[in-house]
Amino acid sequence: MARLILVLVLSALVTTTAQAQAPTSNVDRWDAGLLTDMLHSLAAKDVRVSMTDGRPALEATSREGLALTLLARGCDTPVPASGEACHAIEGLVTFDLSQTPNRAVIADQLNHGFAMGKFTIEPNGALRVTRYVLLDGGVSQDNLRQQLIDFIQVAALTRQTIWPQTAH
Repeated sequence: MARLILVLVLSALVTTTAQAQAPTSNVDRWDAGLLTDMLHSLAAKDVRVSMTDGRPALEATSREGLALTLLARGCDTPVPASGEACHAIEGLVTFDLSQTPNRAVIADQLNHGFAMGKFTIEPNGALRVTRYVLLDGGVSQDNLRQQLIDFIQVAALTRQTIWPQTAH
């Protein structure tokens, strides 16, 4: 009888320990609710769900005052209205450089200086910084949150690099 009680107690301890150490679920597709919660945890304001080119998106203002967009990418279907079939996220922030004559030089310098983002000049003269995050196979929620933090920091550093005297 004592042996049976010991086995039951040990079994309960192992189960409780395994449950306490269970990691958060991995993120393997677009999840607007989870991304909204993550943006709020990073002190983003005005977080709103939108659609861009027929795909789900989130728009927000970061704590640093940056207007950022997260887009559902890597989708299984051509126009995934709900985003369930999208296995990547693209973050983007755009800066108006239309009055800056050396836009291409600035984008090139940023591409060489910040490997964590891609910098392009849009047809309207704006500089766009993007970050693409693959979710294939799943990434931890902590990893995804850190990816968002890193992207926002690169965008803030971009603004500081472009306009050092006016950066917040």
